[in-house]
Order: sequence, then structure tokens, then C-alpha cells
Amino acid sequence: MASFTLIEKIIRNHTNVSDNEIYPGNIVWVDLDLVTARDYAGPQVIDLFQKHYTGNKTFNNKKIIFTPDCYPYGNDPKHAKDQEKIRVFAKEHDIEVTDLGSGIGSHLLFRRGFSKPGDIAIGADSHYNILGALGILGQGAGDVMLAFAMKTGKSWIKIPETIKVILKGDYKWPTTAKDLALFVLKELHEYGITGKAVEFYGTIIDKLTIEERVTLCSLITEASGVIGFIAADQTTSDYYSEIGFDVEKISADVDAIYASELIIDIQDLGQYIACPPHPHNVKKIEEVVGTPINSIVIGSCTNGSAADIHEAAIILKGQKVSPNVRFGIVPATREDFVSINLEGDMTTILEAGGNFFGAGCSTCAKGQYGLTGGKTAVTLTTGNRNTQGKIGPADVYLASPVVAAAAAINGKIVSPKEVIEK
Repeated sequence: MASFTLIEKIIRNHTNVSDNEIYPGNIVWVDLDLVTARDYAGPQVIDLFQKHYTGNKTFNNKKIIFTPDCYPYGNDPKHAKDQEKIRVFAKEHDIEVTDLGSGIGSHLLFRRGFSKPGDIAIGADSHYNILGALGILGQGAGDVMLAFAMKTGKSWIKIPETIKVILKGDYKWPTTAKDLALFVLKELHEYGITGKAVEFYGTIIDKLTIEERVTLCSLITEASGVIGFIAADQTTSDYYSEIGFDVEKISADVDAIYASELIIDIQDLGQYIACPPHPHNVKKIEEVVGTPINSIVIGSCTNGSAADIHEAAIILKGQKVSPNVRFGIVPATREDFVSINLEGDMTTILEAGGNFFGAGCSTCAKGQYGLTGGKTAVTLTTGNRNTQGKIGPADVYLASPVVAAAAAINGKIVSPKEVIEK
């Protein structure tokens, strides 16, 4: 009997090819559990569907969702019209829309149980692979493929090689999962994972919450990888149980064949920051202490959860944001917004001088919350991209919510320990 890695096993369960056709490099067609589109590409997908499948219904309206999350509340006439196009099409085909203010589409898929471990889901999002944190094969797709998938329920995938990554050691707060993710990004980029899947193992994995696992897997795109996986375990099952769903634990076979194995030592990890001009340009915080920061945004699919915002609130309690800093928070979902209200974190941050924006994406694509203007407006964000020009023409740094909050107080990059020990 054939043995499979996690991605191979999920693909095998979604195709009618034989076991001996499941190997790296082979291209197979798969049946999809979910197809989504957002306000960024959704209108183009609709145009293609109506052009090529005039008068046709979708393959299964219950397996398609529109998730407007990129351009909050129609921030200009074009995007307002695009969002209206989505609503009209969705009504015609009886498709669910998680409308404005619901939050980031990929997060809603697991927060609300739309997608579960072992599923294959595609959407117009290059960070859709964060779903691997829950054992879901999530992949970004282009407009043509999404239109085709909405009609047929199928897509193709080139089976990638898989690297087994073992994280050895542990760390303590104020080091967070974002520091772990940045350090791992640096190591994986240097190692070389282009076009490959990654499976994460190690005792630290058992300690990570779902939100922390999402953060770890969220930067695989920036390392040019296909997806980062954490096999569904008791933590995953407990998470879904809380929202009313039972899930199957799915994992790689014990004798699965990997392209290679990499051990990354994370013992006593400190704080890390991704510096311009690339996310993988990761340095220890000590190397950039003192860098002036003008704008700070906590949010994105990487670090916009209530737990992330809570970590910032711990640092900000009883403090004041520097008058030289614009400080904004963009919760990932409506559920996160509710949680930070109930826990008092929103009040803490507002009293410190922070500002809140509607739930959704931020600081990743042009036109979202968190943009800055001018060549002197240096930004620090908890997002996953620091591409010059998308947020603004000045430098952009990536860091954890803890580091971001400490920088907000001081108007420059500092070690969070300086704030904690005061």
C-alpha cells in the first residue's frame, strides 16, 4: 500500500487517479470542497463565468462563497461597483456572501466552519495557503481557473515535493509566533523551498494555538513555498468543537517519503524584524533598534486576531502612543472585533492613542487600510509583505504585535523588554 505525505494524501482523497499516479511532479485533477472569490478578483471571475458559461448555473452553490475583504466599504467608486456586482451575481445564483465587516475570507473559512481539515479549497488570495495551519489544502488561483472551478467544481494541481521541518526547542514571551514565523521564513528561504510543500513538526507545535499556527504558516508564500502544513490534531479538533463541528484528524503516513528533512533550532528565540526590501530580509531586533517609525498597523491575515491584538494591549496598557506615530489596528474578523471589546483590549488601545478600522485585510495589497504617504513615512506592520510602493514609497518593516506596540510608544524600533521593565 502506498504511503503519502500530507498534501499527497489530501490530493489522493480528491481524485480518481490510482495510487501510483500520486507522486511529485505529476499533474492531477481534483474535486474541490470550496471555491471562493473576494472583491479583488471576484468581479473579473464573474465576468469570465458569464462570458464562457452564459445561462449556466454553478456546479454547487453551497460550495461557493464570496468574501469581500480587500477594499473596505467601497473605498472608491470602482470598488463600490465591483462589490455590487458580487452581490447581484450571488443573489442570482443563491451564493453566500460574507459581506463587508465580516473580515478576511481565509480566516472566516475556519472561524465559521466553511472548510475543515482534509479539504481542498481555492480562492483569489496568494495567502490562501494559511489554511495549511489546520490541515486544509488551500491554494490561490487565477481568475480563469476560479471561473472554471465555479462551473465544474474541479481544478488541477502539480503535486509538489514535501520538506519535513522539525522545530527544535522553545521560546518565552515577549517572543511570539510572529518572531518564530520570521525566523523560520529566513531559514527556509536560505534552505530553498521554491515550489515545495512544508510539514511542520516539533514539541513547540503542540503548544501553539490555532492563531499562532496560522501565523507560522502565513509566510510560506514569502519563502516561495506552496504551502505550510500542520497536521490536524487535538488542538484542531478542540477548536472546531468550540464552533460546533466535528473534524477528522488527518496526517501524513508514518513512512511517507520526503524530499528532505530540515531541523531548525528555535531555542530561546528572541525578537526578529523583516527589513526592506523583502520579507525574507530578517534580522534580530538588536540590529535595527533605534530606527524611526512613523506609521504602525496591527492586522492582516498574519497577525490580526484578537489574541494578537491582546498582546499589543498588554504592552500599551497605561502607556501613550508617540505623537509622531500613526497607529492603526485592523481586526481580522468581526469575531475578533467582538472579542477585543469584551476583553477590554479595545478600550486600552484607544486610551493609549490607537485607532481602529473595520475588520478585513490590511497592508498587503495596494488600496487597503494602513497606507502611508510620502518618502519619509516609514511603516512597521504585522503583515506579511513589505514591498515598496504598496503601502507607501518609504521603507516598510514587518514585526510582531508586541514589537509594534513597543515601537508605537517610542516612535522607533525598541526591544519590547524596555517597555515591559519600565
